[in-house]
Amino acid sequence: MRIVFVTSRFPYPVEKGDKLRAFHQIRGLSQHHEIHLVAISHRPVPKKDLEAMSPYCKTIKVFQIRNWLLPFHLTWGWLEGLPLQVSYFLDRTIKRSVQYHIIQFEPDHVYCQLIRASTYVRALPFKKTLDYMDVFSEGMYQLAAKYKPFGFLFRWEAQRLAAFERTIYKDFDKHTIISAQDRDRLKLATHDQIKVIPNGVDQRFLDYSGERNPEYDLVFVGNLGYGPNTAAAIYLVRELLPALSAKGLSLKLLLAGARPGRRVKALQHIPDVTVTGWMDDIRDAYANGRIFVAPMFTGLGLQNKILEAMAMGLPCVTTTMVNNAIGAVAGKEILVADTAEEFANHISKLIRDSSWHEDVASAGKNFVKSSYRWEEQVGKLENFIASRNVYAGT
Repeated sequence: MRIVFVTSRFPYPVEKGDKLRAFHQIRGLSQHHEIHLVAISHRPVPKKDLEAMSPYCKTIKVFQIRNWLLPFHLTWGWLEGLPLQVSYFLDRTIKRSVQYHIIQFEPDHVYCQLIRASTYVRALPFKKTLDYMDVFSEGMYQLAAKYKPFGFLFRWEAQRLAAFERTIYKDFDKHTIISAQDRDRLKLATHDQIKVIPNGVDQRFLDYSGERNPEYDLVFVGNLGYGPNTAAAIYLVRELLPALSAKGLSLKLLLAGARPGRRVKALQHIPDVTVTGWMDDIRDAYANGRIFVAPMFTGLGLQNKILEAMAMGLPCVTTTMVNNAIGAVAGKEILVADTAEEFANHISKLIRDSSWHEDVASAGKNFVKSSYRWEEQVGKLENFIASRNVYAGT
């Protein structure tokens, strides 16, 4: 099958959730299909990144948005009623070129990642799948609740996003999303016809055999420039470490990941807190901690950081919201907490009871191994695209 894979960002390096999802889906699909990558980008793509994708793609074409035209794109989009998330990625000066480029391949299927890129392909006369991945409108509603003085701005964007999510649905033959929780958040009468395709875990995490001599008691990994991850890092330092100290525990914390902003970098001046930036092999960060802690109370999608930590054999403590998307057995495969006291209680027990630490770590790794391999998730996507049915179950 000839598949044109359309993304709103070049899928390498895989330092963000959408890029990670696209990279592994392209890599998996390329084993049995001819993949033509079409990426929209706000910046030039380095040669080394193009070379990293070339083994999996028959052709690669990057269409660069003219950034100096962004004010016009945003204004035009606003007048048309488009959400800013869509207008920011829509360059009308390259839209026709994108369409002509895709048409020349006469693809059997067009797979479009995110509503951000959907306007480039919605009118094409080919079978098409839209991957919502997660629900952008819900993310904006969460921000509206958090930043109340400016909440009306986020609600305005959320309402436009929700309307666009409904409108764009009819222009695609099939639809996918990352979790059942996100599918249920999508305000569509036919949301039950959207196929749930979770992310997976790279086999390298399950097979990690590097040295294990953890320097840190607690570790949190993620794109530290992403709002919910920033909030989690601050919560760990400002709320959780004091709660643990009250229980007589003085623990060392590692915060690792790309793009730490000013507020996160400031945390490294606090005793027993270390902040790193981008790491060439993020597995080294997981291996350098004893317990993975992710106090995330907002955000969307499926948190790959949790799956990767579990695959690496770390017991994980996270929130109900995060585990609702993952579906692990709370209290056995994962530990769930929604307050600093609950987090502190779980961590205290893991620190003081090595047998319990090992049981949770082992159960979590087995859960990921049986439910979240990339090969299985890409297989679901492959079967769904190839099927004649619009909906092929969850």
